[in-house]
Amino acid sequence: MSALSSKAIYGLAAMHVLSHAPRGRSMQVREISAMTQISHGYLEQLLSILRRSNLVSSIRGASGGYKLSRQPHEIEVIEVIEALEGPFYKIEGNVGSSLILEYFWNDIEDKMRQLFGMKLSELDQAYQPHFYEI
Repeated sequence: MSALSSKAIYGLAAMHVLSHAPRGRSMQVREISAMTQISHGYLEQLLSILRRSNLVSSIRGASGGYKLSRQPHEIEVIEVIEALEGPFYKIEGNVGSSLILEYFWNDIEDKMRQLFGMKLSELDQAYQPHFYEI
């Protein structure tokens, strides 16, 4: 994976919305769609993938919907991305037979994993807008 596709971006947006659902309450696809501006059909596809990856669970019926399978502080952003995109940023083999380049690519991968290792619950804390009183 070299860049995040709309699949990963939209999937993460849906997971973020689900992380704010009242405890134990499932959300219907139409609710998530309205909050994220993701089309209903595409959102269902994404949620189906996330369900198969055990990141969300689904409940059937009139009051059913989707909810996180674990608490937001237990789910890493990278789990969502890998569920939707496949294995994360990985350079295979020794490019150009250079040990220095191998160290470089391993370092890049470690830094990317650290960055995307943020928990869903940390997204709000890390990116709160700051308002200052004058």
